[in-house]
Amino acid sequence: MSGDVSTARSVRSIDGARERAMHWFLLGGNRLAVSAVLVGAVVAVFVPLTQFGVLAVGPKSAAASAFSSGLIAGTVTLVTIALSIDQLILSRVFGSPNELFDRLGGTEDLRGRLRDRADEPAVPNDPAEFLELVAETLTERANRLGSSPGDADGLPAEVAEYATGIAAYGESMSGKIEGQTAIVNILEVILGTEYARNLTATRHVRNEYGDRLSEAALGELEAIVDLLEAVAVTRQFFKTLSLQQDLARLSRLVAYSGFVALVVSIAMALIYRPDSVTVPARHLPLVFSLAIGGILAPLAVFLAYVLRSATIAHHTVSVGPFVPPEERADEG
Repeated sequence: MSGDVSTARSVRSIDGARERAMHWFLLGGNRLAVSAVLVGAVVAVFVPLTQFGVLAVGPKSAAASAFSSGLIAGTVTLVTIALSIDQLILSRVFGSPNELFDRLGGTEDLRGRLRDRADEPAVPNDPAEFLELVAETLTERANRLGSSPGDADGLPAEVAEYATGIAAYGESMSGKIEGQTAIVNILEVILGTEYARNLTATRHVRNEYGDRLSEAALGELEAIVDLLEAVAVTRQFFKTLSLQQDLARLSRLVAYSGFVALVVSIAMALIYRPDSVTVPARHLPLVFSLAIGGILAPLAVFLAYVLRSATIAHHTVSVGPFVPPEERADEG
């Protein structure tokens, strides 16, 4: 397109081994797998340090007091955090009948808008199917715009190019959604700000070339605006669902792993005697390192989920055409 406004023809993609690794670690990877990587890294560091005597783990070291006091206190603190997260989740799901009706009304309004634009009797309840319908309808409307008549001189070339770009964007979105089931993976598809760029381009086309378009073409532009706005709202709604699900899982996993960590801390404290340990000296470095890994498991789980929540929040700060420079830099 001419001027400074252009369309984004595809949703964002992750290129390069380093970028894919960071994407897996921060966002796309299974959180238990990420937690296991963190715990494994800690154990891998502690094993050689204890075996070569850099860290003292013998009977007269400070290990016994660390296990019996400091690490137990830290584990209890993490479990307390898990309970606080539960309270946060409950505060979001409770509400008066009026508040619940307002939430339901907003959701139904979004679904009704898509139903009208897609000319369907109903829209899917499944998040992936819902977003796929948005993408397919967007592609269909853009193709209709590209084939609609203009004024006596025909459809402006800039509008035809715009329609091609929007159709490609819809096809790209639909292709990325295929096969996705988890809400966070569906959210990843629209985590970028391409929708905002296309929304700005749509309004530019409508204002610049509206007097040269037929009523049918203007109707298609209005439909495209509605669908891109639906992407923006769906993006935020899926973010809310994803974060609430993650926080619920986090509190449960921290409670489970916190109990195990507490048992490990107590067991490790009891293997130390005043002048000896109950474990053979040659096995003590490995036992100590594995115990540290088990005790840090709740913290690893906490970090894994917090990293994903923070990444999602960072990428979805904006709603609509205003895109913070940080989001644009991340996509560059």
